[in-house]
Order: sequence, then structure tokens, then C-alpha cells
Amino acid sequence: MGSKYLNILLGKSITVLLLWLLVTAPLFTYALQPRPLYQPNLFTTLADTADNHRVEAARAIYRNNCRKMSEADAMRCIDELKQLALNLNDLPLICAVYDMRADYYSVNRGYNNLSTGYYDEAIAFAQKNNMQLQTGIYQHRKAIYYFVYKKNAAACRYFLLSEKNLNEVGFNNVPNISILFSETANFYYSLGDFDNARENLRLALKYQGASARGRINITNTIGLTYRNNGQYGTALSYFNKALKMANVTKDSVWIAIATGNIGSVYFLQHNYGKALPLIEADYRQSLKYDERLNSAIALLRLIRINIDQGKFKQAGLQLDTADKLLLNTGEDVLTQRVQYYELAAILNERLGKDKEADLYRDRSENLRDSVAKRDNIAAIERVRLQWVTEKSREEFNNLKKSAQISAYKQNTIIVVLLLLVIITFLIHNRQRLKAKKDRELMELEKRRVDDELKSATQALRGYTENLMQKNILIDEIKAELENVQIKYSSADVAGTLDKMMQAHIMTDDNWAQFKKLFTRVHSTFFYNLRHKYGNLSGTDIRLLALIKLKLNNREMAGMLGITVDGVKKAKQRLRKKMNILEDEELENAVNML
Repeated sequence: MGSKYLNILLGKSITVLLLWLLVTAPLFTYALQPRPLYQPNLFTTLADTADNHRVEAARAIYRNNCRKMSEADAMRCIDELKQLALNLNDLPLICAVYDMRADYYSVNRGYNNLSTGYYDEAIAFAQKNNMQLQTGIYQHRKAIYYFVYKKNAAACRYFLLSEKNLNEVGFNNVPNISILFSETANFYYSLGDFDNARENLRLALKYQGASARGRINITNTIGLTYRNNGQYGTALSYFNKALKMANVTKDSVWIAIATGNIGSVYFLQHNYGKALPLIEADYRQSLKYDERLNSAIALLRLIRINIDQGKFKQAGLQLDTADKLLLNTGEDVLTQRVQYYELAAILNERLGKDKEADLYRDRSENLRDSVAKRDNIAAIERVRLQWVTEKSREEFNNLKKSAQISAYKQNTIIVVLLLLVIITFLIHNRQRLKAKKDRELMELEKRRVDDELKSATQALRGYTENLMQKNILIDEIKAELENVQIKYSSADVAGTLDKMMQAHIMTDDNWAQFKKLFTRVHSTFFYNLRHKYGNLSGTDIRLLALIKLKLNNREMAGMLGITVDGVKKAKQRLRKKMNILEDEELENAVNML
């Protein structure tokens, strides 16, 4: 028992260490670089620069020189820029001065109050001087700042505010609007909101210039949003478009990426015959061009294929390589690290190393929980709802004021009152008829709902029984195949046996169909589960749904593709996560949901 807790603690420690390194490592690297000295009159050439290019030129000078200076030298240079902006009466350049100060402290100190304050000053200055374009731009830049440091709820609010202002200015009038849309899409994509990501990517593609690489990148990313939503046919069409554009420009990097993404679709469809050569090519090209993150992603897919094909030794060696790649990417690899731990758990379980499998599974679940908390999806949804509510209320108030003004101008108050009297009289006369019709409709609706519930219950029962019957059939065939294997000792028989053992596992597609039927019968179950126990993983939720159907351990093990002991251990973990007392049954707690 003590070893078990030690393993869990170790997993959590590794999770915390990974998060800490991702945030602080760039700052340590930056701090070790030699700092340039103060340069007087650094921005004087801007006086001769055209007004509409001055901010862009100033930003380029700042990035190439001031970012790496000491704080005193950098602020001295930016002070000179501010004085120049005041002398030129260049309001957009004054706004940019606030932004540069915010950027300097963000680059050198990470998330900090000084950067937050300077971004606020840039936005406030733009609003005070009625510069709606600059207001939208610096709201967007503040959103990016929040996004970089994982303040996702605040980032979402500022992305929405920026979009509102820039839309009113007119997207055609916003410089580099395609880049802004791409950055917003990246935010939504990182949170798994692929619909909003796709909408912004389409806008980015609409306003994208002649840059071939930019168009390839956007097209490829649109394909990723469809792939991640399970729309594999549409995803393949976009990946093939990206590949075609890359072939035309002979861009070997994007040829490799697009090819790998096509392979990933076949991989997700478990079409390993088509997937394997494409993923292997993606892995080799990614290593060639030092694309470490993409190399790790491709390698994790190869590991999964090898495990499914029983090539355990090769999978073990590849896991060691994947671990090194993930440690040296220098990027956010938490999602890939979760996959790594899951594959390590599966491999050890297949090898009969239950202790090691439990260790990696615990690490996977701990890290998955950390990622979910970091992204703070629930808080983002609340911000969106609040935004929609406030926007709707504002529109309603505007319409109400317009209606009142129009009524006074047209002097129609008396007519409106007369109409109201007539309408009231008609409503009163028809009230009883409407009430009768409403009662009839309610009775019809009740019968319809009762019929739907009955049909849904039967469909769920039939679907569950069908899966259970498949489990029984697979067990019988498994026994026969094992007898044949003992008698003939055939490698083909062993491969067939392994495929049959995997055939009854509840896949993502099976789970999606099962979940639809289950929700029709137990409509509030998943909502109550998320609301009351927000720390549950997807695996936990599947197990709880099967418990709700009163299946026994053997039936659940068959449907989930794990052992009976695995089900028992999963139940024990659930009891801890749900804080269920020792004298209380897990099944009773599930039935209460």
C-alpha cells in the first residue's frame, strides 16, 4: 500500500515538474543570454517614416534591440520613443509604447502585474482617443498574453472584445488581419473548441495574402479540426489540398507534415496497412528537419500500432525514444505525455507487469487532470454565456430606445393603445379555446415523450445485450482458438486470437453510439456526474455508465477490454475520487445520480 501511494506521489511530482519547466525554462534560457547595452537615438529614423508604417517599424526596432537589454536600458530607450511619439503627435505610436513596455516585462518576467497594467493602459488610451482599431488590436494582444500564460478565461473575454471592435471597424481595414484570425484560431484549437477554431481559420484564409506557406498552414489546420471532430472524410480532403499545394511549391517540410496527417486519419480509423508507411515517412522527415514534437507524435502512433500487432519489444524501445524526444522538444507536450503514459500502461499490462501498468496509468490520469484544470474549460463557457447575455441585453435596450423614439416622432401612442385594447379583447375571447388546445397538445406531447422513453430504454437494453452477447461469443471462440493453437502452434492462429480478443472492446465509435442511447434514457446522468464530480476522467465516466446499467464485473471487463481485476482496481480509484465512505456502496452512489 505504501508503494502504491509513493507511485501516485511520484506521478504528481512529475506532472508539477513538467508544468514548471514549460513555464520557467524559456525565462532561464533568456536570462543567460548576454544583454546588449543602451543605444541612444535608437528610434530617431522613425521621424522620416510614413505614418501608416511607423508603428510596425518601431516594433521591429524594439524587438531586435530592446527586448534583450537590461530593464533600465530598455525603459530608457522606450522613454525616448514615447517623447518622439509626443513630438510627432502620433497617437497610434503612443499606444504602441505601452504595448512594448508590457511585452518587455512579459518576455523577461513571465506573467506579471506590470505587463497586465501596461496592456490596460494601451487599451484605455485607445478608447479615450476614440481609436477603435487600436482598441481592438491591443485587446487582441492582451488576449495573446493571457493565452501564453494559460489564463484562458481572461484570454477568451479579450478575444471576444477584440473581435467585436475589429468587426465594427471592418476586417478589410485591419492590417495583418489574417494573422490575428490565425492566432485566435490557435487559442480555440488548443482548448479543443474546433468549431470556433475552424471559423477563425476560414476567415484567416479569406484575408490571407499570397504567402503559399501561410495558405498551406491554414488549410492543413482546418483539416486537423475536422479530424479531431471525427469527420475523417472531410479531413482527408483538406490534408490532400495542403499536400497538393506543398508539392507545387516543393516545400518538403509541409509535404512531410501533410503526409503524416493523412497517415494519422488512417491510424484513427485503425487502417494500419495504409497508415504505417505514411506515419513512418512522417517520423523520418520530422527527425530530418528537427521537428521534435511532430517526431514524437508520429512515434507515439507507431508505438500504438506495434502494441496492437503484438510487437512488444519494438514498442518498448520506441517508448524510450519517445520519452527522450518529449523531454527535448522545448514545447508544451503535456497532451503527448499523457499519451506516452497511457501507452506505457497498456504495454506493461500486455506484458503482465500489473504493478508498472498501474504506476503509468496513475501518472496518465494525474497529468490529464492537470491539463483539464489548466485549460479551465468551464470558466471559458461561463465567460461566453455572460458575453452573449450582455450583448443580447445591449441589443434589446438599443431596440427599445429606437422604438420609443420612433413612437414619439410618429405620434402613434394612441394607435398603439387602441391596438392593445383590441388585442386584449381578442385574447380574452380566445383564451378558453387556446387553453383547451394547450391541454390537448400537452397530452399528445406526454404520450410522445413516454413512447420515446420506452423506445430509448428498449434500444439501450438491446444495444447493451448485443455487446454482452458478443462478449460471450468472443469468449467461446477464444477457447476454441486456444485449443487450435495448442494443437497446431500456428503464428497465424495467434494473430487471429489477438484480433478476436480486441474485437469486443468498446471503441470510441461504440462509446459514442452507446452514450447517445444512454442519454436518451438517463438524460441527466452525465450532467450530474460532471457537476458533482468534476475530477473524473473519460475512462471513469464509461465505467460509471456501465455500473448504472447494473452490469457485473465480468460483463464490464469484456465491454471495456480490460481484466476483471482491472475493473476492481478502477472501482477502487473511483471510490477515492468520489470520496465514498467505506460503509457505502459505489453502486448506491451511482444510482443516486
